[in-house]
Amino acid sequence: MEPTDYSKIGEENKKFQPFFNLWTTTDIWRKSYKSWMHDPFEELDAQKLEETVDESNKKMAQVIRLFRDKELPGIMKIAEAIKNEVEEFKPLVPLALGLRTDGMKERHWAVISEKVGFEVKPYEGFTFHNCIEMDLPKFTDICVDVGEKAGKEYNIEMSMAKMKREWEGIDFRLIPFKKTGTYSVAGFDDAMAMLDEHIVLT
Repeated sequence: MEPTDYSKIGEENKKFQPFFNLWTTTDIWRKSYKSWMHDPFEELDAQKLEETVDESNKKMAQVIRLFRDKELPGIMKIAEAIKNEVEEFKPLVPLALGLRTDGMKERHWAVISEKVGFEVKPYEGFTFHNCIEMDLPKFTDICVDVGEKAGKEYNIEMSMAKMKREWEGIDFRLIPFKKTGTYSVAGFDDAMAMLDEHIVLT
């Protein structure tokens, strides 16, 4: 039995890799796009959306570069079509990030509605596709600005809630001081350390 030539296997894998990247990226892109557009708006993970768009764009650029010198017009046509789809969608990423920021509440949607001149508010069955149909991409800057403010408010609220929980664990205890009939306060040092930490945070 002749020994296995692993260098040839490596070469074959290297030749196959661009095809693998093309088909897997195409599959991920098409499924993701369908989900973003038609699944319930509250299930839209904007951070994951941004990562998928960036990764798909990068992978398709690599595939096109590797196939450019090969005579594979059918493959190139598919790769370029997917790359164009990604590029066309890319300007919508900031809108998705802005509207799906943690902390978006009714008051934030009211601000957006007031600024764009028509009601913008998620309802049952609302999707990201509805946002596009409303022509919200024209108002991306407004949505991003409101989303950023909502996110900052949310972070402050979460920090305040965390601090409140931490204070619930701080107890002051009265301990008899020798035989004087008076008491000293225990737990004061812990409280001061916690207070100093929270002053720095706020």
